[in-house]
Amino acid sequence: MPILTNTAAQPEQPRRGAVWSIAEPERELDSNLIRLPPGDSIPTHIGAEVDTLIHVVSGGGALVTDAGEEQLRAGDVALLPRRTERGFRAGEDGLEYLTVHRRRQSLQIQSGPPRS
Repeated sequence: MPILTNTAAQPEQPRRGAVWSIAEPERELDSNLIRLPPGDSIPTHIGAEVDTLIHVVSGGGALVTDAGEEQLRAGDVALLPRRTERGFRAGEDGLEYLTVHRRRQSLQIQSGPPRS
């Protein structure tokens, strides 16, 4: 398997958001490296229809779920079951985490039956 990226060698920009994503078109998994600057957050929301594994690459902060808050630090791995509430808050050193989940089918417009 080819090496896709090195999470320790990412550019400084963008400061927030997806820093890296899998680009290979023929795949069954999706993965993104998400970056939050110090003190920034992703509000709690209901996750998609896929289980998501997260791995904290650097920094720290908090994972907010309906069960409460879990402190995050580099090296932590968490499983977020599909359709569960989650949010993230970066600590004083920011937060970078890798997500891995089954690839979701993109929404496509399909033509209906011919009109008569």
